[in-house]
Amino acid sequence: MPDAREDRIRRALNEQKRRELEEKYGARFSFNDADAPPEIIGEWLQTVEEFERRFQAAGKTTVRAYAGNPPAPPPSSIPSGRMVLELRRLLNHLNAHAIAVHFDRTVPPEEAYRFIVEELFEMEIDDVHLEGMTHNFVYDDFHPDAAACASMFAGRFLYALFGRDVDACMRRIGGGPLYSQQGREVTRDEFRQAIARFVSSVAVFTASDVTENECSVDRQFARVKFALSWSGLEAGTLRHIRASGIATVHLRREGIAWYVIRVVCPGWTPW
Repeated sequence: MPDAREDRIRRALNEQKRRELEEKYGARFSFNDADAPPEIIGEWLQTVEEFERRFQAAGKTTVRAYAGNPPAPPPSSIPSGRMVLELRRLLNHLNAHAIAVHFDRTVPPEEAYRFIVEELFEMEIDDVHLEGMTHNFVYDDFHPDAAACASMFAGRFLYALFGRDVDACMRRIGGGPLYSQQGREVTRDEFRQAIARFVSSVAVFTASDVTENECSVDRQFARVKFALSWSGLEAGTLRHIRASGIATVHLRREGIAWYVIRVVCPGWTPW
């Protein structure tokens, strides 16, 4: 019984601390008492409070200064045979100062080193130092791979289409000119109606297989081709239907994102 009473006291103190943090810092918490023992939650809330306190008092600094101003010769002064070693030395130094740089695709060592010393080092960040906290930076956030991004947005549209989610499809539609399968300019409402007609013509999609074949990017526009096959039951008759072939998704870049402007899909009646 004493253990149960102590447990209730700890949970009450955690709840009080939660309210204090919400009122003082505008924090919002989604955990509940079942997520972890009360002592663990209490320690976590203390860590949150310490971070918020330091964050409020912190000034600004650069990544270079945060990392202790490490020596970094200009990229042009480093012989090609030493670039990999210099890059590794620099990344190890940054890791030791709680800074992690991630490369989600293959980047030549010369470009990776240049990116760090010429771009990342000059970036302004909050001067907050807290045990266990790491500043993470992703190369693609600064230099996105246009083809990979376009392919991802096109794939998301097709995933939503065969998930019968018209609203999700429309969230991936561009705000500028849109086109029918046959290339005629259409309104946003006409595009939505065409999607809804296709989705409603199939009672249920029983299978779909989408494999990217090719992506081409020309400045603000991209075209992604997929090998596509799908099967389902026709609405009304419940007759088994299927289609396969090449699906082509045309996109336009708006800011850092890509949006669908035209789709040609096997089994989707031309409109």
